[in-house]
Amino acid sequence: MRASHAKNTVVANRQAHYRARRLSAAALALWMLLSANAYAGPQNVWLNASDIDALRSQPIKTKSLIRRCDIEIDKAASPVPVFSPPPHYTSNGVTVTSVSANFASDGSLAYRAALCFAASGDMRYAAHAQHVISAWADQLTAVSSEQGASEMNFDLPQYVLAASLVRGVNGWNDQSFRRFLTAVALPLSHAGRKNNHANWGVFLNAAIGAYLGDRALVSAARERWLTLMDTQIAADGSLPLEICRSDTNDYCAGDHKGINGLSYTHYTLLPTTAAARIFDMQGQSVWQTWEGKKLAAAYRRAAIWALHPELFPYYDANRGHLNGVRNAAYFSLLQHEFPNDEGRTVIAGGKLGMNALEWTVLFD
Repeated sequence: MRASHAKNTVVANRQAHYRARRLSAAALALWMLLSANAYAGPQNVWLNASDIDALRSQPIKTKSLIRRCDIEIDKAASPVPVFSPPPHYTSNGVTVTSVSANFASDGSLAYRAALCFAASGDMRYAAHAQHVISAWADQLTAVSSEQGASEMNFDLPQYVLAASLVRGVNGWNDQSFRRFLTAVALPLSHAGRKNNHANWGVFLNAAIGAYLGDRALVSAARERWLTLMDTQIAADGSLPLEICRSDTNDYCAGDHKGINGLSYTHYTLLPTTAAARIFDMQGQSVWQTWEGKKLAAAYRRAAIWALHPELFPYYDANRGHLNGVRNAAYFSLLQHEFPNDEGRTVIAGGKLGMNALEWTVLFD
């Protein structure tokens, strides 16, 4: 979208917003009801009409989010035609390029805008989310590096969740986005892998399947989710493939072995939890399955370590320093499904990281 066109769109949507404010209370109430009803059917990817009603009935919870959306309302997307970031981990640490940062931050930008629309009904936010999503879908045609494929798995689900909240609003044509999902994104899914990449791939597949109304894809993602819970989670609730993680490309070895182990435990359980939410929304719940009970055990183990990091197996080896100890905003949803005292205490302590999906706003 060109800057002038984007500006005109924002102005037009702002004018529409002001006209809506002049409607009678009854007409405005009807408009909001019709807007909420737009989430029926396959759009129930992440939130349904009841969730939308709950958000709109508690404006105090979304006040800070709305304020941020207002600040960001004119921010344009930064798409590229070929996505080819270099490896994230090197022998000395990590590398973060601008293209990687832009893809991730634009996904968060679109998701926040879509959530602000869901929470307020303000069309400006829907238009902003649609602009960001379409900008990437229209321009990105190829992903040509392994790191790029990984980041599609890690960051694209936010775009899908955002799109599900603004689909059809203001007549948005999502054809290019749907084409992008099937032609570019799905072939890059890491659902078949073993470690956290698999969990992100399952989340990606579940989100895309739900968005496209492809129940077979959702069901296949669910089956893979069940298998991963069986194979990834040990009897004590730990994730052996993750707890050893270092902060270099010597992934489970080296002087800093385990320093990222708790961070990667969270990084695995987050997409696992998000996918489970989608399965539930699609009528294919996994919460009460045997494998769901294994997730409950993993949640409790992660909560114990977040509350008492000194109990983590690699705490002493790293001289008491671990990364991402409280990257646990997803606890907000798991605590509803699998309540435990440790998780409740961690949540009550606040300052939880990895909250790009606004877990604490939606599920606290």
